Amino acid sequence: MYRETMCAHYVGLSDEEINLLIAQLTGGRPVAEPESPEEYSQQEFDYPEPEDASTERRIDVYPKSVVPVIVPTFDTAVGVERLASGALERADLEWGYSSQWNPQPIFNTRIESADKPIWRASMEHDRCIIACRWFYESSGTETRISERTGRTIKQQYMFTIPRMPVIFIGGIHRSHEYSMVTTRANASMAPVHPRMPLILHPTELTTWLGPDYMRLADRSAVPLDAQPVH
Repeated sequence: MYRETMCAHYVGLSDEEINLLIAQLTGGRPVAEPESPEEYSQQEFDYPEPEDASTERRIDVYPKSVVPVIVPTFDTAVGVERLASGALERADLEWGYSSQWNPQPIFNTRIESADKPIWRASMEHDRCIIACRWFYESSGTETRISERTGRTIKQQYMFTIPRMPVIFIGGIHRSHEYSMVTTRANASMAPVHPRMPLILHPTELTTWLGPDYMRLADRSAVPLDAQPVH
């Protein structure tokens, strides 16, 4: 049986890497929109590539982690035509919204629930961008035997996008907290989970940070690659 929540673990970027992303995104270089999933890449940018896995300092992010997030300096209910210098900044935020009725942080926000009281103001005025290397999700139906404990556990998958060293995901924030926005899974994600993060191409960031963001709910063109974690 699937859980209501998803994606409680991703590999993030350092403060320096987020600063570089912001400089790239607000540098004024035009980017052509992808015409097909095969062209869904970031080859126009000089984004930081991850180092060799044996030497890379991984930044594993879980709910309640405090990590750098890309936030706009403008009201997302209004938006901007282009991301000029000064339009984005880095903010260190805690993953998960606190609430009076739930002792645990609420770290996923369904895009279809934008009008719920807990999300309404943030979805209208304070959308943001989460940058990561990859994210993890556990299968709701597939299991395996743990090599460490010998017990049956859920099979976990690591999701990446070919030719994209950085994945952008839609988020919302308030005060010192942020939440990851999710949508209905596409064909790549559905065998593992019925939901997926709202993954954004660089050309879609201004739309996500503007009033017409709901047209990004369909993520069927995102070519996710799933690798089982052993």
